[in-house]
Amino acid sequence: MGIVFDDEFPEFKTCNGRHVNGDTVTAPVLMWVAAIDLLMSRLKATGLAPYICGISGAAQQHGSVYWRQQGVETNKQLDPRVSLRQQFASAFAVLESPIWEDSSTSEQCQNLEQSVGGACELARITGSTAFERFTGPQIAKIKETQPHVWSQVSRISLVSSFVASLLIGDIAPIDCSDASGTNLYDIQCGRWSQELCGSIDPHLVQLLGERVVMANEVVGQLSSYYTERYNIPQCPVVAFTGDNPSAFAGFESMFAAGRSAAVVSLGTSDTVLFPLEQYPYSLNTSSVAMQHLDGHVLRHPTDRNLYIAMLCYKNGSLARDWVREHSLRSTSTWSDFSNAADTEPMAPRAFGFYYLSTEILPHAKGIYRFEQHKNGSIVCPNGTRYQPVTTFSTSNQGDSHWSDARAIIESQFMSMCVDYAHKEMGAMTGIAITGGASSNPTLQQAVSDILGVPVFATAIHTTKGVDIRAPAMPAYGGAI
Repeated sequence: MGIVFDDEFPEFKTCNGRHVNGDTVTAPVLMWVAAIDLLMSRLKATGLAPYICGISGAAQQHGSVYWRQQGVETNKQLDPRVSLRQQFASAFAVLESPIWEDSSTSEQCQNLEQSVGGACELARITGSTAFERFTGPQIAKIKETQPHVWSQVSRISLVSSFVASLLIGDIAPIDCSDASGTNLYDIQCGRWSQELCGSIDPHLVQLLGERVVMANEVVGQLSSYYTERYNIPQCPVVAFTGDNPSAFAGFESMFAAGRSAAVVSLGTSDTVLFPLEQYPYSLNTSSVAMQHLDGHVLRHPTDRNLYIAMLCYKNGSLARDWVREHSLRSTSTWSDFSNAADTEPMAPRAFGFYYLSTEILPHAKGIYRFEQHKNGSIVCPNGTRYQPVTTFSTSNQGDSHWSDARAIIESQFMSMCVDYAHKEMGAMTGIAITGGASSNPTLQQAVSDILGVPVFATAIHTTKGVDIRAPAMPAYGGAI
């Protein structure tokens, strides 16, 4: 069952569950609180509540929640006769939680990198250079710009551990995989970096909670609030993790042991996740990985000996949708897009790049098209010359035409292939494809052709026709 925040809680006046004010993007924490009660009440109405024997889940990465001490104490003694929203009305120092779409912390990112000697050293410690959406810069911004609010903060949760905290009636520890998305966690040592946390606040480790757990560890028992109010048996609550690592762990279980499986999510943004047996960043700054610090490295949520590489591309389905409307016609359908894209490969004779928003990988913006030409001013390492064009010409193969539809999927998936090689030298053996666009056969085939591996898609259809394309981690719970 799903809850659409905009529809269920119009009083918060959100758009797609968040508030956008320029580069600042937040979500009302009390809306999340109210959603837990609504979800549980619907669960009770199904008659399935008494059969629950364990709970876990996943939440959006990077977002953060700031507890007052009053809220910490309230959470320990919830009254099942009163809604969570009423009881937590004064529980939080920050009512608008910064979330993953926020990009307002450029100054704090620079300061965090400088605190350890630069971007390379920050990536070596935390698995990522500084990113505006990561939790560390967000915490630093709140402390710097809202000192009165910061003085009220007693504990800090990530969104994942926040939901777990509500369920157990205590502050739940953060899991290692979600901690990897903060720019504060020493990935190889498996603990918060005292140097990075101290650069923001001398007590930050205590605010976050010194204990960091694996995502398959039990963090507590279900609070009596839920057993009495919703007739759910008291049961263990397993650590919650981020949505991306959770989805990866779920898909990973579908592959045979030893296979280097990857997950490609084709959504508003595109994401690639794949396992790493060795940590790619080291003191050897001349290594391929240290020369290409794009993307992120996370701790595996359930295997202490593995890591996960995560590549994020901001211009995903929204860019493909723009091509569908502007390159074909405003009334074109996705079937029209597929027909235009389902042609002979354009590369290496022509390329197109479509960065409507400033892209993460690579850092670029704009729309660029190139065709081979003997007098081209752009020369590739192999000597092939290309010239920029405003529109593609007719190809040299029969009556077929080069199209933006074909060009965008080639450039998007070839970028994934190149970026994968910067992090992992081993061959990819299979891909699980997920996300809203994963049902498109043309995209499925293009991923398989370009990356050269078998591809399969999985979908779970709900009663309202909503596709959930990220299966739960088996035995560990599901995304909520």
